[in-house]
Amino acid sequence: MSINQYDVTVESCDARDSHAWLLLGRTRLAARRWDGIRRKQKTSIRIRPEDVLLCEGHPGRISARNVLPGHVRAVRFVPGGVFIDLDVGFALTALITRGAAKELRIRKGTALYAIVKAVVVSPELSVASKFRVSLVGTKGILDHRRIDFLRAVERGGSLSAAARDLGITYRTAWIWTQEINATWKTPLVARTHGGKGGGGTALTPEGHSVLVRALKLESTTEAASPRG
Repeated sequence: MSINQYDVTVESCDARDSHAWLLLGRTRLAARRWDGIRRKQKTSIRIRPEDVLLCEGHPGRISARNVLPGHVRAVRFVPGGVFIDLDVGFALTALITRGAAKELRIRKGTALYAIVKAVVVSPELSVASKFRVSLVGTKGILDHRRIDFLRAVERGGSLSAAARDLGITYRTAWIWTQEINATWKTPLVARTHGGKGGGGTALTPEGHSVLVRALKLESTTEAASPRG
């Protein structure tokens, strides 16, 4: 799993403070205040792996509100980087470059500090989607079902997890992967390698960019649509 998503409870959200405090198990996390936030509110939050910084020792005085001591549980190599799975009182995944992983000498059991800015800790709010986009590749079109499949691969980290998520067979997931990669100029989905747990499946940097583009188009269209 490569998406950091958690159920939390709002511990405090004083309007005089620049941020709110959330409870995740026994851990307190600072987060950006959002409209409608209230004390004891239960919600779900997401922290993108690329928003998690890693440090060998305590960074001292720093602007980031969340400095979390922990250790490495697993190292997973993916196209364009390395996923570092951490235990910081809860499971947290960071995405860093291979060069950074080498410089920090990261391996299973390595003690590290995870640094997360409060402004990147945001709630997952339900939004009714009215528009879906399709993207034109070099040899065809990626319709919204294939884009949903790419999102499922990103969430689950494997074809089997994506298949379960969407209610399709593993064979269908495998066929869709071949079709998607053939449709685009470069592969959007690739196998990963590493660790005793073996490999999985992840989006390539191009695949991640495709999802970002689709989400931006849908959000822009929704924002520009007339309100009834």
